[in-house]
Amino acid sequence: MKNKFWNFTNSNENPQEVDLYVYGDIVSGGDKWDSTDVTLPDFQQSLDNLGDAKKINMHISSMGGSVFTTQTMITMLQSVKNKGITINAYLDGTCASCASWLPMVADNIYAYDISVLMIHKPMTFAMGNANDMQKQIDVLNKMEDSIMIPTYMNQIKDPKKTTVDDFKNLLANETWLNAQEMSDLFNITILDDDKEMVAYAGEHNFLNKYKHTPKYVLDMFNKSKKQIEDKDIKDEKKDAAEKENKELEAKINNQISETEIFLALNK
Repeated sequence: MKNKFWNFTNSNENPQEVDLYVYGDIVSGGDKWDSTDVTLPDFQQSLDNLGDAKKINMHISSMGGSVFTTQTMITMLQSVKNKGITINAYLDGTCASCASWLPMVADNIYAYDISVLMIHKPMTFAMGNANDMQKQIDVLNKMEDSIMIPTYMNQIKDPKKTTVDDFKNLLANETWLNAQEMSDLFNITILDDDKEMVAYAGEHNFLNKYKHTPKYVLDMFNKSKKQIEDKDIKDEKKDAAEKENKELEAKINNQISETEIFLALNK
């Protein structure tokens, strides 16, 4: 089953605005194997059903995932932009790997003090002989040059200061950017709003595949993981308590019924 990592909700403040949340790992999915599978056509259908919406507020907290799924989503969002809908992107937490592409399609990009952006060269898993490996290398190089670089460079704040070659070096070095650093590099506005990092909804072992994850990012994710674990424990205790209360209530009701029957028979 493909998990749903995105969700559209109607804005509470403006009926012409829609909130899009991209939280967790971006998983691939083009074919439905059962009714619970979430696929790219489902995402497209959600975009088609926007109705009279004039603005999409896209909130992102993701360590990345499928590069092909992400690129297809960007193409779909670009198509929506071409119809006159404004897209605002909000970096609610860490936007890493291919998830860092998503905000680049937006008209306006906003981040918070806790926001993190990570960029790196495209990666994949492959097996086979040397020819098979070379094909994968060619695909990755083409993806970097024809898709990734133009997508990022579209939002570069100063193309004269940061050239394509400069940016390629950033990709090659797996660069992690805090709020100030990303706003220096890209057209990103840092909001003054106090915001806590969104508890990460994906697999926390995603960090293991990266080489230069900063300690402060690891600390944030460990805190997020603990929050989720604590919530799970709290929910389990709550469920157990509710079950115990229901069993006790049923036992008391049963005793009351038995008492009433006894009294009725012994009048």
